[in-house]
Amino acid sequence: MKPPPLPHSAVPQSINYLILALTTRCNLRCRYCYHGDTPGRQDMGSATLERAFARAASGSGPLHIQLTGGEPCLVPDLIEEACERARSLSRPYTMGLQSNGTCLTPEVIELCRTFGLQVGISLDGSPKTQQSLRGQAAETLRGLMLLESEQIPFRVTAVVSGENVGQLDRLAWLLSAFRQARGIGLDLLVKKGSAENVEYKPIPATAEALKGGVCSLTKALAAINTQRKIPLRLREWDLVRRMLHRDRRMAPRNFCQAAQGGSLAVHPDGRWFPCNQTLGDERFVIDPEANYSSVILSAELSTFGQDCGECPLSGCCPNDCPSRLLYNPPVVRTLACTLYQTLASASMADQ
Repeated sequence: MKPPPLPHSAVPQSINYLILALTTRCNLRCRYCYHGDTPGRQDMGSATLERAFARAASGSGPLHIQLTGGEPCLVPDLIEEACERARSLSRPYTMGLQSNGTCLTPEVIELCRTFGLQVGISLDGSPKTQQSLRGQAAETLRGLMLLESEQIPFRVTAVVSGENVGQLDRLAWLLSAFRQARGIGLDLLVKKGSAENVEYKPIPATAEALKGGVCSLTKALAAINTQRKIPLRLREWDLVRRMLHRDRRMAPRNFCQAAQGGSLAVHPDGRWFPCNQTLGDERFVIDPEANYSSVILSAELSTFGQDCGECPLSGCCPNDCPSRLLYNPPVVRTLACTLYQTLASASMADQ
């Protein structure tokens, strides 16, 4: 059953999460890229940046700005322009750069240092796994070593599929060699873009494999962190821990800013979308001239906590990514439950 659409009162007037896809250009062909094979090369123009920042400036409270692509490190001039424009904002903000790591250069490193960019790297596992799923694994590792040598903290995001779910602990052990590594985020496979191409045949993890892979990952992190001054964090584990200590009488939970109308993703060609995963999907184009606070997202992009019987997260479930629910078949949609329940059990075992 699909959840109902959000009421007008639940849609904030403020944009709290701004995603800027600076370019469609990318030097990799990841087997499950959300955007697929984008024809041509488009870089974001100054007018598009100006309009996006003008909309974000009209909000209030903290703002996070995410620079992505394509591969944003291919357009360092646009990274710098976006950072300079952010400095003119009258509201507090943070900025992040999401990269595949292969195109990191001393120039980009200096931009990260100058503007305090939070660095995220897409890394799915061991070099062999990375090479199979994304390519140019050696160059990604070179990028990690550059971040390490320049003392730039970074986090990694792994797309979890049937091909790497059993090796998530190896990812943790790989990162344990980097003092600047700060954590891991797990993105369950989304059947969109390249992931729909039968040529690549990406396979979602099974529930049993996901449970086993996450258990091995948490055990590896526990062992690794006994030897580290700054621990490696698992994003989803931290989320589950927060929710377990949350007041269960509070209002229904939404997975992300997009489900509340507080997220805006900007395509290089100037079109606006609710989030990065819906970027390019014509069903979700937002009129830039419209008042975003009046936009009611479709039912598919709204999530509410569903309390499931004896689940330890009943009453405080963090929910699933709404666009992941939209694009994935029903058999895959329960994987978030497996992920959360496994991490909840690990959290309670620690107590």
